[in-house]
Amino acid sequence: MGRNTESARSFGAGAGAGEAQFQRARLLVGALVQAGVRRAVTSPGSRSTPLVLAALDAAAAGLDVASIIDERAAGFFALGQARATGLPTVLICTSGTAPAHYLPAMMEAREAGVPLIALTADRPMELMSCAAPQATDQTKLFGSVVNHFAEVDLAGPVDPLSLRAIRRTAAQAVFRSRWPRPGAVHLNVRARKPLEPEVGAGDGWLAVAVDALLREPIEAAVPASRPDPAALDQAAALCRQAKRGLIVAGPLPLPPAECRRDGGVYDLAELARRTGFPLLAEATSQSRFTGGDGAADAARLGAAWAADGGEALALPDLILQVGAPPVAAGAQRLIEAAGAPQIVLSNGPWTDPDGLGSVFLFGDVGCSASELCRRLEDAAPGAEAAGWREDVLGLCGRFRAAAARPDPDGPGFHDGEAAAVAVAATPADALLMLGNSLPVRLVETWAASPGHRVWVASQRGLSGIDGLVAGFLGSLSAGGCPAGVLLAGDVSLLHDLDGMAIAPEYGDGPPAVVVAIDNRGGRIFDRLPIAKAGIFHGPAGRHWSTPHGVDFGGLARAFGVPHARVEDASALAREIGAALGRRGVSLIVATVAPGALAAADDSLRRAMAAASSR
Repeated sequence: MGRNTESARSFGAGAGAGEAQFQRARLLVGALVQAGVRRAVTSPGSRSTPLVLAALDAAAAGLDVASIIDERAAGFFALGQARATGLPTVLICTSGTAPAHYLPAMMEAREAGVPLIALTADRPMELMSCAAPQATDQTKLFGSVVNHFAEVDLAGPVDPLSLRAIRRTAAQAVFRSRWPRPGAVHLNVRARKPLEPEVGAGDGWLAVAVDALLREPIEAAVPASRPDPAALDQAAALCRQAKRGLIVAGPLPLPPAECRRDGGVYDLAELARRTGFPLLAEATSQSRFTGGDGAADAARLGAAWAADGGEALALPDLILQVGAPPVAAGAQRLIEAAGAPQIVLSNGPWTDPDGLGSVFLFGDVGCSASELCRRLEDAAPGAEAAGWREDVLGLCGRFRAAAARPDPDGPGFHDGEAAAVAVAATPADALLMLGNSLPVRLVETWAASPGHRVWVASQRGLSGIDGLVAGFLGSLSAGGCPAGVLLAGDVSLLHDLDGMAIAPEYGDGPPAVVVAIDNRGGRIFDRLPIAKAGIFHGPAGRHWSTPHGVDFGGLARAFGVPHARVEDASALAREIGAALGRRGVSLIVATVAPGALAAADDSLRRAMAAASSR
């Protein structure tokens, strides 16, 4: 179709109402695909029929379309896909309460910087505010959570300008999901009955018009974001002056598959070499489990410093904060105790919860690190800086030895040991997803490097336990990793049983091993101030620790998922190995005593004290 041909009367002349709506939906979905969308996730419903039909039509041209019953699980599955690819996945649901279930995933997308697009089907305006079934106000339903909102009326006009507006709206949705910072976009799509295209309706003019528009894509490239040169110069000057500089790498995005092949990704190991600063790289930074080049020898500095009592090491006088703030309490306390100025390398958000930021390098973190390295090519750390680095590495070495040394009087199999086994068993280039609450913190204390590259995913945007299984399966389904291991808590698993219900849809995808630590409820609260209150240790304590008594084996059988329960480290390693040898989802429940972790932490502190006294 030429841009200036055919009158409004010609477009869709004779087409049935259902056919016309389908063609507009086909234009909307087709334009999303043109703009870069490669995956869609639908949930069942009637009002969304035109959108689902359009997605299935696009599937013939390569759009991957998954069907997930529950919208909450669908939202996190799509979020996991987008996290792994860097491209928005499209969600499609019906009207009413259905889109409300997307809210947790949309919130995580905003805070974690993950692109996502929700197409929420809606009733037409004439059915609003009149007690029509399944009709509610979905306009700007997600409020400030989304980067962009727009309305699309599938029963609207079919003149050239209106059709081009649908194409433009789709292109804008993809663009705004990725810029200025990735996040969620909401398109509220109104449809009238009939929702299905009538067989043989119309003379084909509207289909021809849509085909013509889809041959004319809108190109809207996302601008490259680079750090400010003046800020880089200032940061380099601070690095040269520092005598006890420390690089702290917190959660950073999972790179897309094509970037993972390059290995380095964020250049933090090179930045550590150029500055001479130790690198405290948390697991979620993509710079911890890199293959054993020694760059992350200070990875567990926060845990080591806390276990040693925080007395034996001089505090840093400059911190390079890379990505989000650290997760582990030891690293947080070290930063707070130091009170040192910070150079913040951020891919978008203002990352400065302690108010200590002095220089902010906004833009691509890898680019900021590379540019900073270039300005420090001739840097030579002085004797004081080199001595402090040796002190740091010595402390971390003692800690690694203490954590790896079995305690014959210890508590036996505990949460930290389960986490260490899960990390060690994760294959090269596989995906390791860490649940929030305890699991991500256990890894920071107890897990050694497996000796090869492992990519780490997390949902640290809002640090919730929502949708961990669904997000894990979504990331694996998007490709790029040969297998995956999810380390989660028992409460997190119970919180996302809808995610386990995705197993049939996931099918025989890459091995997806869910390792759940069953410690009889939320043991994270054992580490919080509430644990010192008497109420916590009485019957009312269940409001925090939430003991459950659930038969996970029965749940696994209900979902058709292979299952094993283990009670020691060797059995856990064996079962993970077996699960990695088969396609699809597997569940392994590692049972530990509720107080075992606290006892293991005490044992570790005693071992550090003994090592420091020698």
